[in-house]
Order: sequence, then structure tokens, then C-alpha cells
Amino acid sequence: MPSIPIHEAKNKLSALRREAIAGREFLLADTKRKDDQPASLISTALLDELCESKTFSFGWPDEPGKESDNYSLYNHETGVYGIGPTKKEAVEDFIDNIVDYTNVYFNDLPFYLSISGGRRGHYWYLRRILRCEGNKERIYQLMELDKVMVD
Repeated sequence: MPSIPIHEAKNKLSALRREAIAGREFLLADTKRKDDQPASLISTALLDELCESKTFSFGWPDEPGKESDNYSLYNHETGVYGIGPTKKEAVEDFIDNIVDYTNVYFNDLPFYLSISGGRRGHYWYLRRILRCEGNKERIYQLMELDKVMVD
């Protein structure tokens, strides 16, 4: 995999971008800072394809009855909940909560991507949510939430 110094990449960015879109990955290295890690220039479509392999699974840990008056929808991959008196309202609350968590996560990446934090694995799932740009219908479809509405 080719490694290109940043100062060289600046002059060739259009050509590198075309090659990246075609599937080639480039490592951008900062030659002035020897201890810095390289960063990749890679096709967004390839990253999207990688993320699509990350599927969401859900459970209903609480349902109205003796211990609760609400439904609780839980996403196993991110730990996000949605709560409501009906399944529909729990799903709506879940979507609001996953959008909020996604925004918080991507606004503080160093914290959430730290190895010791335990949430590094959420990145690829939340990236899929981020790409929906807050559109709740797209998130509903992406996460296949219609499947959790079935009794």
C-alpha cells in the first residue's frame, strides 16, 4: 500500500482522489511528525460497504405488566434504549436517542474511540446512523425497525 507524505499529497490530491474512488487506498504520512500514525485516503463507497455488514439486533427487555408500564426497546450493538407506553412510541424514542448518541459520539471521537472506553466498537454502527443525517425515516428503514413492531 503506497504511503505518501502530506506535502506531496496536497499537490496530487485530485489524482489521488480519483484513484481512491477506483478502489486504491493511500496512506498519508506526516513526515515532520515521525510518531504520528498515518491516515488513509480510501473510497467512501468501500467504507459504506464495510459498514453495511454491521447489522442491528434488538430486544424488548420490558413490556407493560407487573414491573413496568412501558415498553423498552434495546439495541444490543450500541446499548441504546427507547422507552414508551406503546411499541411505536418506544421505537420513536429509540430513534431520538440513537440520533442524540451518534451526535455526542462523533463530537467527541477521541473519548469514544479510546481503547479503554469500551465504546470503540460502536463506531461502524453509528457511522451508518450518521450517514442518514438525522432523517428518522431513513434510520427506521436502515435499522429495519419494522421487524421489531411485529408481535
